Amino acid sequence: MLECGMTVDYGQLLLDSDMLQMVLFLLRGEEVNEENLDLEEIHEIGPHGNYMMSKLTRKYMRSQSRPKFFDRMNMEAWKKIGSPDCYQVALNKAKDLLQTHKVEPISQSVKDDIRRFIVDSEKELGVASKNPDYDPTKGSLS
Repeated sequence: MLECGMTVDYGQLLLDSDMLQMVLFLLRGEEVNEENLDLEEIHEIGPHGNYMMSKLTRKYMRSQSRPKFFDRMNMEAWKKIGSPDCYQVALNKAKDLLQTHKVEPISQSVKDDIRRFIVDSEKELGVASKNPDYDPTKGSLS
């Protein structure tokens, strides 16, 4: 842990999130039923046939996990687009999010709830309020 958890690698955070989404997808499992286990098609294609071109594969392949930063293209296609490093792609996305993300404003009722929580906590702890006009939603003293 770097700096007691006060240091964050945003690119790595996005990659970790991508990996966790793939793991969660696997843990959910796959439903097997008569429709998606088309025995007729399996017998038709046979043990050495090309299932990648089958109607059933094309129908269900989009239901697989969809990582955002780990790609599944073949080497030739990957080189053709410039051999992007998944960490660099994630880091660029993190930088973009940090620069462009707009936070939804907090409603006045939520601000009031936060303020009430602070006041109640100060009373409960017997602490005098040093900043009664502090707005916790702005992140600085008013």
